[in-house]
Amino acid sequence: MSPFHNRLNELRLLTPLVGKTMLELGNKKNKDITYKSYFERLGFVHTSVDWNGLDGALKLDLTKPLNLGTFDMVTNVGATEHVHDQAAVWRNVLEAMHVGSVLVSMTPLPGDWTWHGNWYPSIHFFHRLARMNGLYIERFYVDGVEPRRLIYVRAALRYLAPFDMPVGNMHYNEIK
Repeated sequence: MSPFHNRLNELRLLTPLVGKTMLELGNKKNKDITYKSYFERLGFVHTSVDWNGLDGALKLDLTKPLNLGTFDMVTNVGATEHVHDQAAVWRNVLEAMHVGSVLVSMTPLPGDWTWHGNWYPSIHFFHRLARMNGLYIERFYVDGVEPRRLIYVRAALRYLAPFDMPVGNMHYNEIK
């Protein structure tokens, strides 16, 4: 069984899989199947990181340096919007990549999902993040039905650059 049986957009974004190592921000699961167990069955050395340490995730703060080395794939499927220090979490993403690594990211579209997290990167954020940090966007699309639209991004690291955080392309929503 696959955790993607009803999440075809996520599976499409992940495909083709690259390399043999993967870092997952968060500890995503669907229908009691963790992404970690799924990718390990496919032969990946899979590391998931979440503040709660559940489902085999390392209990780490995504705002602190992770120091886990680099990975062939880095996934952010609904994790970064919950992290209060956006520059720190995106720095960790880029520092976990080497030339040839692929980033797969799915984040809520600003204006939608206002009950879900605090930080929402705009469409422009990903284009600026790519341009400023050596990423090449392979796929980019918005999908879903309002108020649950998502930004899907797949980007490859083409060259190493000092981390630079786009300013002014992040929407903050205070959850009450």
